[in-house]
Amino acid sequence: MQYKIEIRSVKDLLDDKKYLTNINIQRKYIYTHEQAKYLLDSIQKKIPIPAIYLWDNNDGTFNVLDGKQRITVMRIYENPMYLGSPINFFIDFMNSNDFYNYEIPVIICNGTEEEKIETFYRINTTAVKLTEFEIMNALYQGPFVEEFGNWGENISPIEAKFFGSDRRGNNCIKALSLFTTDTRDYFSHNKNVSFTNGLKKQIEKLVSDTNQIFGQYGNDLYILAKIVLENSNNPTTISSWKLNANKIVELLQEYNSNGELSVAPSKESFYKEILGCYNITGLDSKRFFTRDEKKILFEKLQKGLSKGKRICPDCNKEFSFDELEIDHIKAWSKGGTTTLDNAQLLCKPCNIKKSNK
Repeated sequence: MQYKIEIRSVKDLLDDKKYLTNINIQRKYIYTHEQAKYLLDSIQKKIPIPAIYLWDNNDGTFNVLDGKQRITVMRIYENPMYLGSPINFFIDFMNSNDFYNYEIPVIICNGTEEEKIETFYRINTTAVKLTEFEIMNALYQGPFVEEFGNWGENISPIEAKFFGSDRRGNNCIKALSLFTTDTRDYFSHNKNVSFTNGLKKQIEKLVSDTNQIFGQYGNDLYILAKIVLENSNNPTTISSWKLNANKIVELLQEYNSNGELSVAPSKESFYKEILGCYNITGLDSKRFFTRDEKKILFEKLQKGLSKGKRICPDCNKEFSFDELEIDHIKAWSKGGTTTLDNAQLLCKPCNIKKSNK
């Protein structure tokens, strides 16, 4: 097999009869709008993009082995109807000459069909994609990223339960994401700042506070740390959670073991509602009924004509166990206790009507 490296312009690569992207070994177009806009921004700013691999078919055409996504973005930019339905990347149009004359390195390979398949395989399996932290390390070298990387590689066992053990910085990014939504901006503005004397201390305090409350629970510590951080400006709330840590853990373990937590639409919202019981005075610390309590009430309801069904006391229609919902008679938010003498089973439509009153 032979190969050579040449330069091609965007204008040349736009020719879809010469540069063939719809070959059977290539995947479909999958770029997101953000990825596409980032590529076009690189072209506009004359920032180099990775080389494109071509296979010479010896008839004036080339199969695109690697680079289909990039070439497709260029073709869509020139013709929004290129894929059959309109696609607009919503970017400011660049100077046409800058776009058409932008040069891209291409690696042109030539050989047998078996060598083409093997080349495609190796291109797409041997390359290791950089992690976000590795990219930040390359862009913003300085004491912050160096110290942060050392922390990630030598993370303590307790911190690893929150962020994971990883030698490529994924745990660093996970930890940082608790404190910012724009990691690149954070690295940029703090590249000359000491991680050890700054962010590290914030992470250590958050881990310590969260571990004091939920350490015995041990599940979803990252989610729980996020909730603790959101309440860090309210020391009374954090103190209340620490004081009631045993009760909180016992309640969470109960919901985890009976399956209630696994079916919750959002674990974060579920945890927040439970923890809300411990920073409001005068309310029952137990917020939710258990599945076992629901079973007890189900057996007490009037049986329906159909096997295994019970009659909703409000609408007198028959429902199965899963179609009925357990709820407070006197609302929990109004001081109602989470006990069986303040519980009722209603069908979902009747329970919704009750909730809306």
